[in-house]
Amino acid sequence: MNFEDWTADVAAGAATHASGFTIRIEGNPKDPSEVYPGKFPEGISFVDQARLLRSGLEFLAKAGGSTPKSWQSSPAQDAKSEAIKAREELAKRFADRPDKPQRSVLSLKKNS
Repeated sequence: MNFEDWTADVAAGAATHASGFTIRIEGNPKDPSEVYPGKFPEGISFVDQARLLRSGLEFLAKAGGSTPKSWQSSPAQDAKSEAIKAREELAKRFADRPDKPQRSVLSLKKNS
């Protein structure tokens, strides 16, 4: 079985293998939020089923290319990440302050 023989419909979020197996996804093709596998071909082993599913998802991710605007983060998410970055910077400045007291270090190594 050729695991690379896929056709994709990126707009619908679906890929079809030459054997008739179909995968449909929701969300970003590179990081789907939901995956709906179709019925596997008859007589295929569990290992080959997993390989077929994985190769289909990889094919959809490659076919997706750059993510459409609807899958990108919203301005609210960008603002949230800016707030998180600001808090992390504040915490870093607090941790690296020059007047921080020097603490003794506990070592379990044997002094020789």
